[in-house]
Parts: sequence; structure tokens; C-alpha cells
Amino acid sequence: MDRPSHQQQSRVFLAQATEELAKDDLRQASEKGWGAASQIVKALADVRGWDHKGHALLFRAVGMIADEHHDDEFRSLFAFANDLHINFYDGYLDGHEIAVRLNHVSRFVDKMDAVLSEA
Repeated sequence: MDRPSHQQQSRVFLAQATEELAKDDLRQASEKGWGAASQIVKALADVRGWDHKGHALLFRAVGMIADEHHDDEFRSLFAFANDLHINFYDGYLDGHEIAVRLNHVSRFVDKMDAVLSEA
């Protein structure tokens, strides 16, 4: 079976995050939200030929996209995804806060999909 692309995997993780949240598995919902955001960044990094192995390089890629599009919302939306990643380990967010952040991640994925469609 073929492995999904980073872009496809981003959407899979986003759907799984919603499912995990509905089951009240807050840590898994959080990590799937982070996965959705990080996978869409990796998709764009692949298209651009940028290294994306590691958190620092993901943040760098998001910063370059934000600068290129003169849109700092890329940075702030990705920061919400990072909150979810931290929550996977620390478990400090409740379901409402995770849902809010997942909405931001969904917006981030949509914006990144739009950038990918330009490539």
C-alpha cells in the first residue's frame, strides 16, 4: 500500500484529531493536531526543497512562508499547533481549549494548502 503524502497525511491527522477529541482522548487529539500542522509544513518544504527534519526547521519554514506572504497569521496559527504538541506531554489543556486550537490548526492547514496550490 502506498504511503500518503505529507499533504494527505495532514488531512488524515486533522480528521483523527476531531475523532480523538470526541472520544475525550485529549492527549491524542492534541498530538494529531500537531501532526496535521507539521505534515502540511513538510509538504510545502518538500516542494520548496527545504530541509524539515526537526522542530526548528519547521518553524523556520513557517517563518519564511509568513515573510513571503506578508502574513504573520501563519506564525500564530502554527504556534497554536505547537501548544497542542506540548499538551501531549504535559496535559494542561481542557477539551474546550484543544477544540479552539484545532480550529486554528484547521485554518493553518487550509492556508498552507492554498500556498501549495500556487506551487
